[in-house]
Amino acid sequence: MESEKSSVAITVIITVHNSEKFLRACLDSVISQTFSDIEILCIDGGSKDQSPQILEEYAQKDKRIQIVNDQNTSYGHKVNKGICLARGEYISVLESDDMYLPNMLENLYVIAKKYKPDYVNADYLEFRMIDGRRYETAVRMYQALDYNRCIESSKHPENMRQILRYWTGIFKKEFLIKKDIKMNESAGASFQDMSFRFLTSALADSCFHLDMPVYLYRVDNEDSSVHNPEKAVVIADEYDFLRAELERRQIENGDIWRHFYTWKYNDFYGNLIRFGGEARRALYERGYRELDRDRKYLEEHNGKKYSQVLADLLEKSKEAIRKDIEEKYEYYIKKNIEREQFYRKVKDNKIVIFGCGQYGKSVLDTLYSEKNQICCYTDNNQELWYTSQGGYQIIPPEEAVKHYKDALYIVANKLYSNEIIDQLKMMGVWKIQQWLK
Repeated sequence: MESEKSSVAITVIITVHNSEKFLRACLDSVISQTFSDIEILCIDGGSKDQSPQILEEYAQKDKRIQIVNDQNTSYGHKVNKGICLARGEYISVLESDDMYLPNMLENLYVIAKKYKPDYVNADYLEFRMIDGRRYETAVRMYQALDYNRCIESSKHPENMRQILRYWTGIFKKEFLIKKDIKMNESAGASFQDMSFRFLTSALADSCFHLDMPVYLYRVDNEDSSVHNPEKAVVIADEYDFLRAELERRQIENGDIWRHFYTWKYNDFYGNLIRFGGEARRALYERGYRELDRDRKYLEEHNGKKYSQVLADLLEKSKEAIRKDIEEKYEYYIKKNIEREQFYRKVKDNKIVIFGCGQYGKSVLDTLYSEKNQICCYTDNNQELWYTSQGGYQIIPPEEAVKHYKDALYIVANKLYSNEIIDQLKMMGVWKIQQWLK
């Protein structure tokens, strides 16, 4: 029996805490993987809902599932415990409100065995449920040149590509143990993956980024810690933990510290935009206390070149930063509303994308789950006609309207959208949606 083997290829760690709402879908996505040489460690944090019963039900049906009872409610503690217990050569962590795509583990493991990097990861799909229907958006994490090749990370810390999402990958257990990479075991489940992502990125001898989505990340779970304003300031504590880890390891490489400060203040700024009210005020004050502490180092090392965020924080007044954040927060709220409205608009429509630049590509990523509704691309640039983009033919506007007059035309052009809308109306198209990235 598989459960009696001394080792397996991959250990999947699922941390569980009052997860009944999404747990069945999560487990189904693992047990139905095309790759079967796995163990599934479900670490339950003293759930008070039906999660323990669901786990028992699934463990009875699939002997690869093991239930580990752990009353510690720290997410980081559960992941660390799973790593210690794992029999797998590789380790994957799945959040209990998310899902794997069916061939995730197989695709990653094939690359792992071929190139033998310390970790392999890939892209993912954000998804949300609207009116009972699942909508998916493809998220690319790296630059095009970073995909589909083995990268010798430790030899080039100046070009370190930080892991943005650790749950899209598999990691060699031997690498994690040897480098003593653990999550912070702070209370709750907020931002504890940040130090794990940074350390794996900085300490890996090699890595591989696969150019395909493999993971389904839920963005509409209201119970997720990333939506809890009370936990916004916790990101600062996590960076204190990471700083201590770098100092404990006596890491002096300037490029790694440059990445540390870039990550830190980009994360601070991103959370200031995402949260409002008291949460933003608390993080704003904490962030400036941190900046006062770090300013001397950043100025001595030309920190404003690290990122635009750091340049703004070092050069702009606090009031100017406050105004910028408020504007971006309002834009963030507006875009979330517009995204939901957009999905409702495209539902069950044939779609023609007008525009083949970056905006046009972003439409295709946003409509990942509606790809079968897309008829073609069109563009006024004649040099693009009868070529292809993203697997779809680019045809002249007149030809697109001739064949797909009743389709929904999504205008994906930043500079000339009004002119294109007028052009389509003159051609008799009446279903038009402007794309605002």
